[in-house]
Amino acid sequence: MRATSFLASVTVTETVAGLGLGASRGQIRETLGDQCLADQRKKSLRLDYGILEFNLFAGRCETIAVQVRRLANGIEGLIPPVLSTYFQGISKGIPFEALRNEIERDDACLLEELQGQPGYRRYRFVKSHVNLYVVDEVAPEGESFALGDLWSIMISGRG
Repeated sequence: MRATSFLASVTVTETVAGLGLGASRGQIRETLGDQCLADQRKKSLRLDYGILEFNLFAGRCETIAVQVRRLANGIEGLIPPVLSTYFQGISKGIPFEALRNEIERDDACLLEELQGQPGYRRYRFVKSHVNLYVVDEVAPEGESFALGDLWSIMISGRG
């Protein structure tokens, strides 16, 4: 599955399409284009590219979120063109176990489970700034996500 390989790469490299913590607004727009929602508040800026969110402070990226949960209603308008090949044919959630298997293929890359929050388990990619949030409760009938699906990936320089 291409999406799983892409998400594993995001987890291991701490980057999305070559963009990581410290990236500037210009670098993000050069890579992903201008089709985003920009929410400016004083020195803070959020760039929302559908499945991707970049939070900048004083002009530099402090967090990157891959909001996998947004895929529940389809991919229309959520995937920047540079990433479109990875998400073709996605119609539901991404099973965390498939992602975990991809990440831990060589035994050198490990995920550790941390204290979660109600409804979610949280994993951290060891020795990194990456946290993965996994659905830990049965979704209401009709929801596209299931127990054990990936909810989001967060890359943050903060704890």
